[in-house]
Amino acid sequence: MRIDEKKIRELAARTSPFSPDELRREENVFFIGGNLPERQTIETLYESHYQSNAALFHLTFGERDRFGNGENLARLIKKNFNARLTGRLDFAATPQMIDRAYAAGIDILDIPLRADRRAHAAGEGGKHEERGKALAYARTIFPKWSVVSTLAAARESPAAIKAGIDALLEAGIVPLVELSGDAAGGAEKELTQLFGYLQSAWQKKKVLVKPLLPLIYLITPLAPAARKGILRGFIDSVEDRRLLATSDLRRLLRVKEVAESFESSGL
Repeated sequence: MRIDEKKIRELAARTSPFSPDELRREENVFFIGGNLPERQTIETLYESHYQSNAALFHLTFGERDRFGNGENLARLIKKNFNARLTGRLDFAATPQMIDRAYAAGIDILDIPLRADRRAHAAGEGGKHEERGKALAYARTIFPKWSVVSTLAAARESPAAIKAGIDALLEAGIVPLVELSGDAAGGAEKELTQLFGYLQSAWQKKKVLVKPLLPLIYLITPLAPAARKGILRGFIDSVEDRRLLATSDLRRLLRVKEVAESFESSGL
């Protein structure tokens, strides 16, 4: 991947695509709000997807008390579309919620964090610790490199984000850094260095970011190093479908194992 400096300016002029109340398509990614009505949402997704297939579905769950809405949408998306589904829980999810999100069909789980420890000392420490526990539990449920935490470039200093990147990787969690309109005041040089650091950190830890590339290309200034040839694109497509099928099989076996365990316990 390369850093597209023109994209830094473009991203710094737009709003974040993550919302629990909106449905939008950006290039080959669907951003789906977990609070949206099920039937109309699935119909709209169907019409758009089968005109031009999307590479990734991204579901942003609403508040904790609306979790069930997003869970139902996740099940319907997984039932009707053969595509990878990323879920974003912007709160400290309970272990039960994480189990349910996985069983509903979420392939990749994102629980955003604040990286700046000074913010924690100012009163957000409890929330940070709870989200950290949620991420740690998710690591025991989801496959390797399928638990993500997005850091916002607008809210943190570059030094704090770099420290956050390192800490997340040490915990086996994929760090992402979102660049959106709130970061307009950031120095372009510092942002370029930050995303270069992120890419190098992924490479050092051999992080599997390929399933997240459609999202990465939309929320960061990282861009493909070169255009793929037809053969390379076909091979990548086959490999991606194999990885997705393996992930779905793993989920099926785990959910079946849990169900049989409850049954044998008389629950």
